[in-house]
Amino acid sequence: MTFDDKQRSLKQIVYGKTKIKIYGGLESIGGNCIVVESPSHKIMLDQGVNFSRLKEFYGISIQPDSVEELRELGILPPREAYQDVDQICITHLHLDHLGSLNVPGESSIYLPSKEIAETLSRAWWFGWKQHLLPKTQSFIKFMNISECKNVKIAKVSHSAFPTYALRIDTDDANIIYTGDLRITSLYPSIADTLRNLEKIREEGVDVLITEGTNFGRRLNYVSATQYRITIEELLKDYENQVLFFSVHPLDLEAILATLETVSKFGYTPAFESPYYAQLLDKMLEYADIHLEYELFFIPRSSKIVHLNNFEIAFLEELRDRKLAMFLSPYGVKDLKYLLNVLNLPKEGYLHITVIGEPLSEESIIEERKLESWLRLLGTTSLRIHVSGHYLPHEFKKIINTLKPKELIPIHTRASRAMMKLFEKCK
Repeated sequence: MTFDDKQRSLKQIVYGKTKIKIYGGLESIGGNCIVVESPSHKIMLDQGVNFSRLKEFYGISIQPDSVEELRELGILPPREAYQDVDQICITHLHLDHLGSLNVPGESSIYLPSKEIAETLSRAWWFGWKQHLLPKTQSFIKFMNISECKNVKIAKVSHSAFPTYALRIDTDDANIIYTGDLRITSLYPSIADTLRNLEKIREEGVDVLITEGTNFGRRLNYVSATQYRITIEELLKDYENQVLFFSVHPLDLEAILATLETVSKFGYTPAFESPYYAQLLDKMLEYADIHLEYELFFIPRSSKIVHLNNFEIAFLEELRDRKLAMFLSPYGVKDLKYLLNVLNLPKEGYLHITVIGEPLSEESIIEERKLESWLRLLGTTSLRIHVSGHYLPHEFKKIINTLKPKELIPIHTRASRAMMKLFEKCK
C-alpha cells in the first residue's frame, strides 16, 4: 500500500464492527474531530475549529454570521458528523479541539472541566467567538469528562489545563486518543504523562490516534528545566521594582512555574485582569493546589470579584513591594496604567511573553503591535517558547509505553514521517 493510499484509508478505519472516521485533523494542525462508531455506542472525540480555514474566509472586516456558516465552510465539523452521536468528549479547552458548544442534535457533551470552560467562555461574547457559546447560553447540561462511563481518562501535560488522553473500548477494538500532549511537565505535580498513559494501556492498544504537531517544524525550543533557569538568569541582575509577564490564561503549568520562580526572588505575583484571575482561581481549585506564597488580585474599581486563592488589594497598597505583574497576553496598555499609579519611571522594565503554541500569522501581526507599544514604553520584550507538544525524538517513548498495533497521525502536517518512524519503533 502506498503512503497516499494509507493516508486516504486513515479517514476511515474499520476494525470488525468498529469504525473510526476522521472528520478533521488529517494533514492539518488543529480542527481535530474523530468519530468512533460501534454497535453499542457512537462517540465523537473533539470537534475543533480549523483555524487555517477560518483565516481563508474571515478577518477583522469580515466576520461569521452563524455557526452553520462555519460548518458549511469546513471551519467546524459538518452536521453529518454528529448524526446519531451519543457522546462528545473534549480532551482540552483550546479552540482547535473544543470547537463550538452549539452542536447539532442531542448528544451528551463531556468537558475536561465544566467550571473552567464556563469561566473561559466569558471572553467569547464579542466577534466570531460568540458562535462558540452553547445554544442555551448555559452550561447546566454539560458534564465533566470524568463522568463519562464509555471512556477511560489519563491526565497529560499540555499548555492548556486540564488535558486528558482518552481510551475507548468497543467489542472489536481498544483505541487510545492522546489529544495534544507533552512528555515533561513544567510543573510535575500537574501530570506525569507517560505514567498516566501506561495506566490506561491495560490489556493492549489496537489503534493509537496521536498528534505530531512538532514533526517537520523549525523550533526555538526551551525545556521545562531550561525555562526556570532562563527566568532565574534574567532576574539575577534585574534591579527594577516591577516586571511583567504575559502567559496564556489556560497554561497553568507555565503560570505556576513562573509564579514559583519569581517568588524566590522576592517578587509578589499580582493579577489585574478579573477574567485572568478568575480563570486561574478555578484551575487552582480543580488541581487542588495550595500556594505557599501570596498571590494578589488588584481591582481597578470598587467592584470586587470573589476569589479563593487570591489576596485582594488596591495597587496603591502594594507600592513598597517588588511586583511581578501578570497581564493578559495583549494587555500592554495596562502596563502604562500600572506604572502611572505606582508613580514609577516609564522605562527600563522587562516584559516576558511565554508561548506554548506556535504563533499563527494573525498572532505574529498582534505581536508586532505589542512590540511597538513596548518600545514606546521603553520596555525590553522577551518571548520564550515552551512548547505544549512533545518533540519528535520523544515519539518513541509514547509508542514504547502504549505499544499500539496501528497508528493514526493527527494534528500534524508530517504524517509520512510519523508513519515511517512508527514502523521502525514497532
